[in-house]
Amino acid sequence: CHDDGVWVSLQDEEGKFADPLYVLDEFGVDQGWSTTEEHPRVLLKTTSDGTADIVGFGPHGVVLARGRGDGTFEPSKLVLNDFGLAQGWTSAKHLRFLADVTGDGNPDIVGFGDEGVWVSHSRGDGTFEQAQLVCRGFGHNEDAGGWRVDRHPRFLADITGDGRVDIVGFGGPGVYVARNLYRRFRTR
Repeated sequence: CHDDGVWVSLQDEEGKFADPLYVLDEFGVDQGWSTTEEHPRVLLKTTSDGTADIVGFGPHGVVLARGRGDGTFEPSKLVLNDFGLAQGWTSAKHLRFLADVTGDGNPDIVGFGDEGVWVSHSRGDGTFEQAQLVCRGFGHNEDAGGWRVDRHPRFLADITGDGRVDIVGFGGPGVYVARNLYRRFRTR
């Protein structure tokens, strides 16, 4: 993701990369995406077709550009009006991840917001359900734990072996875990 959009350099069978090609007029500074810290962008499969897509937390919410399988992408579209700067999500206060919360093989959106942990489940087609508050811990507000991005790392990992990610956070006095109970998390 460059100032003017997305560039791709494809690898050949010998492990060499071709000259970069301009493939998408989106996700760049010129389109309102400032820093990678403020507007995270990731490359991953959002469907079972095996092709990597671009998912970005943009100024107005979650934006997706479906991969075509040849190094190019379909035009991007806003797939969820949440987790963006317009909805109050900032990198200084909030972490946002894509991880499989339900164990269905599709990445869901997990956001550590002001009130706690919000999850937007994948529909399996590159779109997402409306976000729901699933845990009132690990959040920025004091009544949600007072977690800070610069001092309290939080991770998503399957620590129980059930195929669904759990929450592990390194807070003030120690390590906190919230087990995934499918559609909500339980702290212990």
